[in-house]
Formats: sequence, C-alpha cells, structure tokens
Amino acid sequence: MKKRILITGANGFFGTRFINRYRHEFEITATDVPDLDITDVAMVNETFAKVRPDYVIHAAAIAVTDFCNANPDVAYQVNVQGAINVATACKAVGAKLVFISTEQVFNGNPEAGPYDETMIPVPDTVYGQNKLEAEAKLSEIIDELWVLRFTWLFGLPERNTSINPNVLWNALQALVKGKRMAERRNEFRGLTYVHELIDQFPKIFDIPYGLYHTGAHNDASRYDIAAHIIAEMGLSLEQHELLEAVDAPKTRDVRLNTQKLADVGVVFSDSRTAISQCLNEFSFRL
Repeated sequence: MKKRILITGANGFFGTRFINRYRHEFEITATDVPDLDITDVAMVNETFAKVRPDYVIHAAAIAVTDFCNANPDVAYQVNVQGAINVATACKAVGAKLVFISTEQVFNGNPEAGPYDETMIPVPDTVYGQNKLEAEAKLSEIIDELWVLRFTWLFGLPERNTSINPNVLWNALQALVKGKRMAERRNEFRGLTYVHELIDQFPKIFDIPYGLYHTGAHNDASRYDIAAHIIAEMGLSLEQHELLEAVDAPKTRDVRLNTQKLADVGVVFSDSRTAISQCLNEFSFRL
C-alpha cells in the first residue's frame, strides 16, 4: 500500500515540484489556501482525521520578510500558530511530521557561518523569529518530528509549477534582458537545486528524528555565483560587462553546515556544481 502524504503549502515552489515527482509513488493530498486554512483549528483537525496521513510535510508559511516585519500578528498566526495546529493534528492521527524551517534563523548572528545544529540562532527578522519559535513549540508537541532548515532553493520554470525569485532564474532573466547584474561580494549562503533536494527526500523518512541543516554547502559569494552562471552560459564576463561587484554595508553569512545530514546518507553537491547540473538538465545555454 502506498504511503499517504499530506503536504501543506502545496502550491509553492517546493510543493508543486514534490507532487509532480512523487504523485505515482505516494498517495499525496495537496493542500493550500483555500483547501486548508492552517490557522483554523477545526478545519485542520477535520482534514487530518479524514486523510489520516502517514507523513505530513508542513511547507506552508508566509516567507516574505518585508510582509512579516510589517504584519507581525498575521505572520505569527500562520508561521507559528498554524504550525502548532498542524503538529497537534499530526499527533492526534499518528502522523509523522516534516517541518520546513529556514537558514534565516541565523540572519542576525554576529559570528560567520557555516552554522551547525548546535549553534544558537539569533534571528533578526519576524520570519526568522517565527520559524525558530515554531521549531521549539513543535518539538514539545510531537516526538515524530524532523525539522529541516532549508538553504535558498533554486530552479527554473516548469509546466504546472510555481517559480520563486532565486539566484539562477534571476541571473538568466537579467542575461536575456541584457540587464547588468550588481551582486554582493560579501553575502554568502547555501544555494540548493530544488530537484536534488526532492530526489533525495524519501530518505528523510528513514533517518532519526531531529533537527537537520539541509541543502548545498557553498564557499562562493553572490558575486562569485553570478560569475559562475555567466561562465556556464558561455559568455565572457569582461567583454559583455554583465556583472558589477558591490558590497553591502555589513557582511551577510547564513551558510549552513550540513554534515549531520550527510552522516545519515543525505548528501548534497556544492552550490556551483548544483547550478551547473541544473543548466545541463534543462539544456539551457545562450
């Protein structure tokens, strides 16, 4: 019998691709607003009691930093209380929960990354604060819990999927439009190919419960990554004057150390290799 998976935030960048990949391997119930309002306790409980999933992937969230900062009460209701409602319903029906968190919990840390799971996060945005609080509250509700702090996912548009602003798609749009890119030399973060993550995702169901930093490792700055994309497209950086180096007032480093996940068999490419893989799979060259 196929395992039953309920996924929240199913219309998002990760969710649409996950469903396309596993729709024949799992019995997937895809939920998003208005199918399931995670802030409505009764609706959540009714849906979970009807579906009785084996696994729940909770990907629903308000992740727009500026919106969360401007609307902290709304953000809290979705990002924290909504997650609590989902975890409580999981416990009631005996479902195992995968909670999608974020590298942004480290956005205010004074020390540089990469950060491992033992380091104390210091989020300086409402979104990061929400996710960190939800991690703690969920661990008090349900034992069968995997918390995955994602790095920034990237990919390209596909049929019947959504697209989010991401480093590769942003760069390709700029190249097609002939727009010069200005990228920071002092910003560092992991950049994970969404399909490399999704292809390995069932392994998550077999690893010990707990907190895991998830995705690609990366020693390159945003500027270095943009230069790599241009080179992979077969273009000359100097000749075409496509890229300008800039520096933010403050260095930003939210890279994650993903060794704990690698130790249980879930291993990711480095970000530059992952970008090259994506371009090759889509046969995308100018």
